[in-house]
Amino acid sequence: MARRRRPVELLEYSDDLHLEDVTPLAAFLAARLRELAEAQPEGTGARFAAERLAAVTARDCIFLSDILGAWEDAILEGRADEPGWTQRSRQDCVLWWERLCRTAEEFGDHPDHRSRWRPLRFRNLAHAEFMEGLTDRAGGVYRGGAHP
Repeated sequence: MARRRRPVELLEYSDDLHLEDVTPLAAFLAARLRELAEAQPEGTGARFAAERLAAVTARDCIFLSDILGAWEDAILEGRADEPGWTQRSRQDCVLWWERLCRTAEEFGDHPDHRSRWRPLRFRNLAHAEFMEGLTDRAGGVYRGGAHP
């Protein structure tokens, strides 16, 4: 039997993103964007734009699912820190997840919206700690403020 990662209960880091995180988000966005399109008069530019946004968003969800599949393979095969394409996939997961979450934020008041659908700032705990060390509180090179 093949090994599988399981989705985490509390989504804090982009390295923890999982295909099962995309599925409900995709369904939520499809439903909201369908409602938005149906609210526009047939044959208008507004209807066309809403339908195109729905189609593009659906493709974004498929693309993110594909990237997450490749990322899962890299993790299970021990290649998570491999340079090149693996790191590009890792970064793309963050970018595409954020793009979809920004769209979902427009429907944040809807009762089906989930709090886990938010941009994820860090890849993992080590990345968060590293980035925290780069802040001005660490006494960076511009102690007095912005770059001169």
